[in-house]
Amino acid sequence: MTESFIDKKKRVDVTLTSLTYIGLIILSIFLVWKKGLPNLQDPYIINVSIDIFGMLVGYILFICALIDIQKTGANYKNYLYLLNVTFLGLFCDLVSWLVDGDPSLRLINIIDNTVYYVCMPTAAFFFWLYVRNVLRVESKMINIIGKIMQWLLIVAMISRIVNLKTGMFFSVDEAGVYTRGPGYQVSMIYAYLTTIASLVLIVKYRKNLPTYKIVILLLYVIVPTLAGIFAARVYGLSISYGVIMLILLFMYCVLNIAQGREKAMVDRELSMATAIQEGSIPHIFPAFPGRKEFDLFASMDPAKEVGGDFYDYFLIDDDHLAIVMADVSGKGVPAALFMMASKIMIGNTSKLGKMDPAAILQTVNEQICDGNTQEMFVTVWLGILEISTGKLTAANAGHEYPAVKLGDKNFELYKDKHGLVIGGMPGVKYTDYEIMLKPGDALFLYTDGVPEATSADTELFGTDRMIEALNRVPDAAPEDVLANVRSGVDSFVKGAEQFDDLTMLCLKYRGN
Repeated sequence: MTESFIDKKKRVDVTLTSLTYIGLIILSIFLVWKKGLPNLQDPYIINVSIDIFGMLVGYILFICALIDIQKTGANYKNYLYLLNVTFLGLFCDLVSWLVDGDPSLRLINIIDNTVYYVCMPTAAFFFWLYVRNVLRVESKMINIIGKIMQWLLIVAMISRIVNLKTGMFFSVDEAGVYTRGPGYQVSMIYAYLTTIASLVLIVKYRKNLPTYKIVILLLYVIVPTLAGIFAARVYGLSISYGVIMLILLFMYCVLNIAQGREKAMVDRELSMATAIQEGSIPHIFPAFPGRKEFDLFASMDPAKEVGGDFYDYFLIDDDHLAIVMADVSGKGVPAALFMMASKIMIGNTSKLGKMDPAAILQTVNEQICDGNTQEMFVTVWLGILEISTGKLTAANAGHEYPAVKLGDKNFELYKDKHGLVIGGMPGVKYTDYEIMLKPGDALFLYTDGVPEATSADTELFGTDRMIEALNRVPDAAPEDVLANVRSGVDSFVKGAEQFDDLTMLCLKYRGN
């Protein structure tokens, strides 16, 4: 199943839900108009007005929550479910008042009130799920409680069906008049128990959230519960769902404003992290304007605001150029922090003295393994070019094979010997190898974001297509070589989302 199909299905679901909201609101207004407000008693007018107002608020919240789901993923998913159930409860409540006392609509009255009674425990269950999601609570005991609640919810649903025969919760007589049954209070037990469980969860894990969020969750628990108790004792009022919708409105406004502020702070910090990362990687070209013995160009496009890939190049002395291509495990800020530390260690170790690449990688590996509590790692290709002779000494710590163009040949993969990734385990030995570059020869380095670039059909770009793109104009300048590869990747993925950092470097040796 492709991502585009999933998105299309979601759009269809959202459209149908939105049309349902609008349709039920229009139907409610039509039914009230047809019934005529002057023909209704005062309690009926109060309840119907609350229901219509609550449904209008609910549709606005539906649109707002939908936008938040698109921005923040599943954070508002259970909130949306809770909103849908509350909206349905308001509609059922409105219909029950309009058809009550009409014998010709007795069947509609029975069905409508049955759905209304189903909404109560369902709303309580979705609030429990919402609280768990917001508090980010996961434990074996809570999972067990959640399973018990699911089974009890099924029992509560069955009891509503049984009520059609027993009339324990409510009944509608032959005259079409609704009457609460002797077990009306029993119908509320599941909702009360689930709400109490949510309350316990909020109190126990209150430190997981700021105080104002805890207060809002407590308001949802307390205010609708009091409204339900009040309505249960005062026959003629059913304001529970209206109160719940107002609390949902308040909840959304406060939480959304706070989330907007938090997101703005995160975005600002990510922007700073992006700027710091970009500043740490050389990106001014030509890299060494005074050196005519070689030409070099590199690029990095992170999949997120900050990435784990990095490249580096620097002169160890006048006759030795170090080149680094690396890829840190993971994505985002943690990978970027690990990337910065790895880059600094490799650079500092390379400049300590005349060490070969294998010795440098071994030293850096010991430094990273010491205190690597997060068990992150980085693949590294490190080469040192002796500029005067063209001798390139390199070592590979689990990185992608480089591609080389030697003499009159095209680019091809150079399948060097791989060592273990840096940070994998201490005591690892790495092996040097040499490539003699002659004037006109070229070296291409990259991270796995290039061959693993994925099309909408989940097909990988692959090294074969990469080599084909390199050989489109094999004698081109380094900047054009990278442009050809990037053009090949873009044409292949055709706008599909970039899942991995895409980093490349090309060196062309010109000699003396």
